Amino acid sequence: MFHKYLIFLSTLILAGCVAVQNVTFQEATADFSKRQFVVWMLSDIQPKTTLKRNVFEAAVADVNENIGSIDMGIMAGDLLKSSSHDADFSWFKETRESAKVTDWYQIAGNHDVRSGDIFYKYFPQPKYYAVEYGNLLVLFLSDQSTASRTDVSDDAFLWWKDMVENNREKIIITVTHAQLKGSGLLGSIISSRVIYNSKRFEKVLQDKKVALWVSGHSHLPQQLSGTVSIQNNLGGTCFVNVASISDELFLDSESRFFYFKDGSDVVWIRSRNHSKKLFNTGLDIPISLGRSFSMSSGRPQVR
Repeated sequence: MFHKYLIFLSTLILAGCVAVQNVTFQEATADFSKRQFVVWMLSDIQPKTTLKRNVFEAAVADVNENIGSIDMGIMAGDLLKSSSHDADFSWFKETRESAKVTDWYQIAGNHDVRSGDIFYKYFPQPKYYAVEYGNLLVLFLSDQSTASRTDVSDDAFLWWKDMVENNREKIIITVTHAQLKGSGLLGSIISSRVIYNSKRFEKVLQDKKVALWVSGHSHLPQQLSGTVSIQNNLGGTCFVNVASISDELFLDSESRFFYFKDGSDVVWIRSRNHSKKLFNTGLDIPISLGRSFSMSSGRPQVR
């Protein structure tokens, strides 16, 4: 009954925007075979003590043992706690590389910014960049401030705007640490949980759709109503919070998996509970992308 209630709530939140299919994920993806592209979306690992490192280690073990090979891993910030040191980053990278993930990409969250230049020592990347795979274009915008809110510079915003406006043939995903104020996600009314000056982005989205906007920062359980939201007034963009790889405050360690199929205009978003080592099938959501996904024969390209 609880799962049926959650599905009902999800239907209300996503009304008119979900790819309506009277099938389960297993039925819809039975013929995916090797023509699928799987993305692991996760955020907010930041173990507070060395003993708490076991939460991320357990999540990686869960993926390796029960899910298998993943094409792309995307981390939406707060990889480590504030003021982390070389030993913390070395542990993190070693643990992450043990996952069966072909390519990893990440942004800085507010805790990562508070660690100073050491984040970019271990993750030498621009503060904003793009990754292209087939007709999938992922736009990464790091936090640029130590404040709890997410700050995106004007330069980064203008770059994002140009990428969105000049890649209309692509399936665009934006990754930020916090959410847009107008995203409709739970917690978006709290100033410390959103992107400062969100209206810049929202004005663009009114005319130029971004298929998916992925964020973390809120640490909210995925079974709560309002962790996935589609805003018709923002171009029909689907906003997704990916929860946290953490067991703080008695919460389970959670993340999301995105399943793309070659030739399909639907992506399946699944909620993974790493503490219980299972997918919450009642939260499986099929989302219409607006155009069919086209796989690439090569590796993702950084732009």
